[in-house]
Amino acid sequence: MGAEKKGTDGGGRPAKPMNTPAKELDALVERMRGGNVRALSRLMTLVESDPKAAPAVMKRVYSGRANARRVGLSGPPGAGKSTLLSNLLDAGAKEGKRVAALCIDPTSPISGGALLGDRIRMAGSFSLDNVFIRSVASGKSLGGLAEATKYHTLLLEAFGADLILIETVGIGQVGYDIRSVAESLVLILVPESGDTVQILKSGILELADVVAVNKSDREGADEIAATLSFTFETPRDGWRIPVIKTVASENEGTGDVMRALDEHYAYLKETGGLERYRNPEADLREALELRFRRFIDGGAVSRDADSAQVAARVKSGSLDPFSAAADIMDILFKRNKP
Repeated sequence: MGAEKKGTDGGGRPAKPMNTPAKELDALVERMRGGNVRALSRLMTLVESDPKAAPAVMKRVYSGRANARRVGLSGPPGAGKSTLLSNLLDAGAKEGKRVAALCIDPTSPISGGALLGDRIRMAGSFSLDNVFIRSVASGKSLGGLAEATKYHTLLLEAFGADLILIETVGIGQVGYDIRSVAESLVLILVPESGDTVQILKSGILELADVVAVNKSDREGADEIAATLSFTFETPRDGWRIPVIKTVASENEGTGDVMRALDEHYAYLKETGGLERYRNPEADLREALELRFRRFIDGGAVSRDADSAQVAARVKSGSLDPFSAAADIMDILFKRNKP
């Protein structure tokens, strides 16, 4: 599959809208379906940077794609997510799968740029023909993913990927967006993650399907692994969450994680759990939320005279923000009623 070029301006900021003609989109989609990595990269850049292009691209690829396995990797900064992801990429590639990685790097709230450093940490995987890696800046998203992650995932499925690994930004007790994309979530912890009580308080722990205690050659790993194993002794909806000790830097435990993911996928197929992640209605809700955020961020309030007057009252202190939000919603929906 090969590596691809960045879909940004080089600093993690999306490129300017392209307003790509329909014929060019048709050609790009056809080339992508034929295995052209450059066409895939171009389409990923389009849906990331051009709001008008995204629905046009999805219209051409949504119904014709093959479902891939989607696995999310989450955990605090420095837990070894990228290293474990690289190991899983290599393992999947050796099994003959077409594998892809979406690595979400945090965008600076000050400069607007992102390091996109996974290309450096995962350099060894670039030599594999059936591996595709793309680094993506998180942008304004606060949920651990980038806004375009779902679009990118669907494009990779249309491209023919069998396994898609999605690395979220380093998170603690927030960042649940990954569950709207990935059917399996690997939570990566390390002995230095904190005491076991703090770990158990983490909301993301409730969403994990597999827990990897990485850097398990360090002191405290056995204690954390034992506590988590005891916590997950009772199955959740029929699935007992495995706790696996890994040393990603030495590629230890990767096979155990892969087997756990295979078992979780089989469990989802048997219980019908995959339907939650293959639900067009859920995709519709997510698309509506994204378009509305862009609608507001694009200056819809300031462009509408009545909405601007309501916003001015908030600024002057004569109206509270919550009442104003309800008023502006009513105004905007009436203004844009078909």
